[in-house]
Amino acid sequence: MVVAVMLECEHISCTISNWAPGVEGLSVLSNIPNNVKYIRLRYLNITTLYSDLLDRVKLSNDETFQATIQHSPIQHAYLSSRTNISNMLLMDTNLSDIEIEPHNLKLKILSIMQSRLRRVPDSIKRLVVLQAFDIVQSLVDYVDLSLFCKLQHLQVLNLMQNKISFLNYSRSSGVEFPSLRVIYLAHNLLTTIGMNDFNGMKLLNILDLSNNSLYSLEGQLRLSSLTELKLSHNRFTELSWCGWNLSSLTILNINNNTLQRLPTCMEDALPIVSYLNLVSNVLSNDDNVWDRLANFNQLIVLDLSNNRLTSMVWNNVTLSTRYINLRNNPIKYLNITTPKDMFKVDTGCSKIEQLEVSRMSFNDTYTGMYCIPARCSWNSELAQLECGKIVEECQTCA
Repeated sequence: MVVAVMLECEHISCTISNWAPGVEGLSVLSNIPNNVKYIRLRYLNITTLYSDLLDRVKLSNDETFQATIQHSPIQHAYLSSRTNISNMLLMDTNLSDIEIEPHNLKLKILSIMQSRLRRVPDSIKRLVVLQAFDIVQSLVDYVDLSLFCKLQHLQVLNLMQNKISFLNYSRSSGVEFPSLRVIYLAHNLLTTIGMNDFNGMKLLNILDLSNNSLYSLEGQLRLSSLTELKLSHNRFTELSWCGWNLSSLTILNINNNTLQRLPTCMEDALPIVSYLNLVSNVLSNDDNVWDRLANFNQLIVLDLSNNRLTSMVWNNVTLSTRYINLRNNPIKYLNITTPKDMFKVDTGCSKIEQLEVSRMSFNDTYTGMYCIPARCSWNSELAQLECGKIVEECQTCA
């Protein structure tokens, strides 16, 4: 069955479907309005893409446009230095090779998704105005970060959902990564990584290393610009952050590992962390965990659910903490002497048998006391806590 080429345009966007340029020619391009800003090609029937193909679109005042190519058997792509494309997305193709001509002054965003690429092309360094680069859901297994270090305008590097097992960075002289702010390396196959490689990225805000197979971090991360670090869903059993300096880090996700204790020197490395996610590790009270956490005097949200904590003692009145999640811990003893206003703690599905409280609004603070073997209430007349045992099982936590 032969499917005819279709052109649909609305406002400043056009979609071309089922086009086979080698059979049907280029006449469909002549019907595209000269004010178009977005061109989408679906089921483009070619195996080699030359960006000059789309540059035949005649735009007013030589303006640029954004191009999306989806569901195509493209295997090779060549991006011309003369292209008028400012933003290109290649999605669901057979792309295994891409070549970029020198002195490309238009392309600012290049995204490749669901491809067969195994390497980041060396010619990527020729995109002198590139601001964002993505290779996602592809077969890339090795990356040399030095390919990107001289790209003056690159802000976002997204290499998620590949097969990356090794990062290399062969440093060169001069300014490194002058504009880079975000790196996504989640959902790869990394087992260890040199944190020193990121120290030259002076504007880096977000580093995502989650969903890998990391069991160690080599070197010392000293990056005052970093505000968010994601290490969740890896294989860490212990970590040492002695010598690290993350003086601006406010968000740390290190959940879903097998940490038995907090990272060594964590208090010194992260002085202003405000959101700390430690869910689903194997933390216990053996590490003086509450004394150590009391050093984070700007901590607002702390999530310790699904660990092995048996007690909680929270005495530091200077803390700014507003919410602590302790669900699914074998906690039997809880002592919060002077909670601040609006402080809340969730102790659901624990084994609490004893509470000690001095000054508090019990109903506001313990809104998450469910499925525990004790039922407590605050007696305002006696100004004391009254608790009784519950013998029935709670099905919510079963």
